[in-house]
Amino acid sequence: MDRKTFEPYKLNSLDDLRAAIETLNAEIPISEDMSVFAKPHMIGDRRLDNSLLVHPMEGFDGRFSGAPGELTWRRYERFTAGGASVVWFEAVAVCRDGRTSPNQLMLCKETLDDYKRLCDRLHEVNPNALLVCQLTHSGRFSKPDGKPAPVVVHRNPRLDAKFNIPEDYPLVTDDTLDRIKEDFMSCSRLAVEAGFDSLDVKSCHFYLMSEFLSGYEREGKYGGSYENRTRFMREVFAEAAREGGSKTVMASRYSPYDHIAYPHGFGVDREDFEKFDFSESIRLLGELQAMGLKLIDLTMSSPYFEPHINRPNNRCEYTPPEHPLVGVERLIKGTAEMKKAFPDIIFTTAGMSYLRDLAPYVMAGCLKEGINDLAGFGRMAFAYPDFAKDLLTKGALDRKKCCITCGKCTELMRAGKSAGCPVKDGEVYLPLLREIPKYSVKN
Repeated sequence: MDRKTFEPYKLNSLDDLRAAIETLNAEIPISEDMSVFAKPHMIGDRRLDNSLLVHPMEGFDGRFSGAPGELTWRRYERFTAGGASVVWFEAVAVCRDGRTSPNQLMLCKETLDDYKRLCDRLHEVNPNALLVCQLTHSGRFSKPDGKPAPVVVHRNPRLDAKFNIPEDYPLVTDDTLDRIKEDFMSCSRLAVEAGFDSLDVKSCHFYLMSEFLSGYEREGKYGGSYENRTRFMREVFAEAAREGGSKTVMASRYSPYDHIAYPHGFGVDREDFEKFDFSESIRLLGELQAMGLKLIDLTMSSPYFEPHINRPNNRCEYTPPEHPLVGVERLIKGTAEMKKAFPDIIFTTAGMSYLRDLAPYVMAGCLKEGINDLAGFGRMAFAYPDFAKDLLTKGALDRKKCCITCGKCTELMRAGKSAGCPVKDGEVYLPLLREIPKYSVKN
């Protein structure tokens, strides 16, 4: 089996998975000890009842105001009732011009009471669940009115060409960035007031915060040197930690690796962008740890232009240039390297949904080897919100309930619909899928 050959999902048993790993010569750990998922953890003074987590996945079902909508409530009640110790909210915009759609969640003074009610309800459903608020500005992917309105930190030929951003498109000014920084700080304060237990200063997928890190060629106080490129994140994180206080778990959905050639990608070897260079990430996370960073949800690259890197999948809009297990291996190896540098930070890794009902064997292997502390799902949670209960009570996932990584949830999102699983949650989401022209059913 060629590591660069894509093959459809053919892993029907643990023996199949072991054989594929051996054939690919991949470094992917496996364990059949499912008891590791019941292990509790302490994050500061906060106890997590188990080692399972729901990764952030955007539903695009908020109201125009930014308040959670009916389907938002439904999703998070299902996630929280599912039994995972951590429920990581999707991207919550800190200001209007940072929304990826008119239906993205946004936390502001006008929507604060809605989030208070939602957090209160979720703490009723599962009093011990850690609710993480993911603070974000969508940067070059912003579409607050449903059409592109990019907020671009620096020129990136690959992304600019992919998303039709002309060479003369203006870069965001330092003054505007200072204003956005204030928005992050304000939103941090509101998130704590709303009742979230944790604040995620999101830095991944080439959204605004992440894009600073590869701004080697940007001029001014937010670009060029390491100190300047990390300034925005360090200053936002410091203020968020101050607003959160000692009872708030400080976190980041973080990408240490962009998979774009230097000088336009962060965390890459300058001679070969296929290789990691985590030296600046280790320096940055060390500084953030000193400010209170305790929890990392590690991801890589961006689902906007190469989802096979952070979401190894069975099907997508292009043929991946590598076997999906190679993507799984990359995420695991990257997490292992970062965890080795920061043994006291709690880590979790994205990208395991591709493995379906076999994912627990790999996730258990990662927990046993100390690569991860928590194991979780994003896409899988759309399809199978009670995955944690089944793992904890049955020691296995039900294959019939698993995500098949078909990408339909993403297609809904890209079409401006509310995102969910039309395959496993068809009563709600299949009608929305059929509103997309290529899936429309003619009478």
